[in-house]
Amino acid sequence: MVVRALIAHRLGTTRDIMRSHLECGGCQVVAETETVAQTIDIFRTTRPDVIALDAGLSSARGVDALSLFRMIRRESPATSIVIVTAPQSADAQRTYMREGALECIPGPVDMLGLKRAWRRLSDVYPELRRTDQAASGR
Repeated sequence: MVVRALIAHRLGTTRDIMRSHLECGGCQVVAETETVAQTIDIFRTTRPDVIALDAGLSSARGVDALSLFRMIRRESPATSIVIVTAPQSADAQRTYMREGALECIPGPVDMLGLKRAWRRLSDVYPELRRTDQAASGR
């Protein structure tokens, strides 16, 4: 099985880091988005297995990042969601984790957070590579 991923983040550099990390581990990145509206449309058409979601995406269509997260969980409970949050948002991290996020990575994205998220993803998707190379994003 190919693990299909969607990266939803407002910063291109973070999307690039996430793409590299996911692809090195064996995921197929099916799309990248930078707004809530794009993410809703792409999610519904691609139905990815994994979503890397920026908790700071701006609201659109009356939907903010947390509402988007909840919508995805409702429509596709099996989708694994890794949240990227602001470093000072411990309350937001707890909320996402309590509501079913696979992992929260405090931004800016660093290797420790990526490795922690990768371990969780490879527990859910054993077909993903469990190598140091994949975990480091090389």
